[in-house]
Amino acid sequence: MRLLLPLKGVGGSFLFLILSCTGHPNEARLKGEFEHLEQGEFLIYSTDEELDRLDTLKLQDGAFSYTLPALQTATLHILYPNASELVVFANPGADILIKGDARNLSEVEVSGSEDNEAYTMFRKETLGKSAAEQKAIARDFILRHATLDMSRYLFTTFFLCDSTTTPNEAEELYDSLSRARPDDLALSKLAVHVRSLGLMRVGQPLPDFSLTLTPGHGGNGDEERTIRRSDYDGQLLLIAFWAGWKSGSQSALYRSRRFRREMKARGKDVKLISYSLDVDAKRLTSIEKRDSIDYPSYCDFRSFSSPLVRDWGIRNLPFFVLVTPDGRIAASGSEWLKDIEPVAEKL
Repeated sequence: MRLLLPLKGVGGSFLFLILSCTGHPNEARLKGEFEHLEQGEFLIYSTDEELDRLDTLKLQDGAFSYTLPALQTATLHILYPNASELVVFANPGADILIKGDARNLSEVEVSGSEDNEAYTMFRKETLGKSAAEQKAIARDFILRHATLDMSRYLFTTFFLCDSTTTPNEAEELYDSLSRARPDDLALSKLAVHVRSLGLMRVGQPLPDFSLTLTPGHGGNGDEERTIRRSDYDGQLLLIAFWAGWKSGSQSALYRSRRFRREMKARGKDVKLISYSLDVDAKRLTSIEKRDSIDYPSYCDFRSFSSPLVRDWGIRNLPFFVLVTPDGRIAASGSEWLKDIEPVAEKL
């Protein structure tokens, strides 16, 4: 049985939610159809821990299919070969269709559930808009559609991960979502991020950390050892969060090494820490050798589920944290040229 129900959407237009009784209530099934791409591979991962690994979508004759065990909605990220991404919401019981043209991946349409159809409309409405305009549209959508899983995602992306968000602004939106979704466990987990908003902002003390390094990786040496925040007291420190499967990561490693060389030429020593969100030990080792990582390298192969990544609210890769000798954050962010370099040049 199928029902069409109207849903008020972004910009006053209407969506139609298709409700159907499926034979797979504990699974989400994805099908993709792409024109002008006969064969290829997309990577798929999740930042909300519903998918416990980095997986691969294999295209044959321009199509793929993928089944995910789902007792609650999973937020999936499909990483295209050109490094752009598509977010898909894997709702339990849903048959989700992803359809588009490989020559214009920004306009791929996703249907089959309320969240995906709403998010497709949101992407169309914000296409070409400035960051501030996108954030304003996201705020309006969150307040009007607080029951959608997509609204939780928008809150995380446009507010928790945005350095311009004030604690009061985040708390207001979070309270609206919590009232609308009192039983949402994934939302309740965000409470710690809301409370710690601003933790990685400029001027804040770098939180304590303890990382046990695996022998044989980077500059870790041949024996297991632990590095702590206190080991870097009185020193200039740069921590780079990255993953071999995420675009921009190789550039992040290069910029880290170059920054160290430039500072050394100025008579200043910079300590580096590599924090990888990779999930394949062999691949990580290969990248470390290729990119000459000769400094402490940490990876627990848990990707975005890594405790420090969760506690510090790292949601984008690459991500840099530059710390001054007095232990305070001098700069942080995902874009080296915008977030880090202007500060680094003044050190």
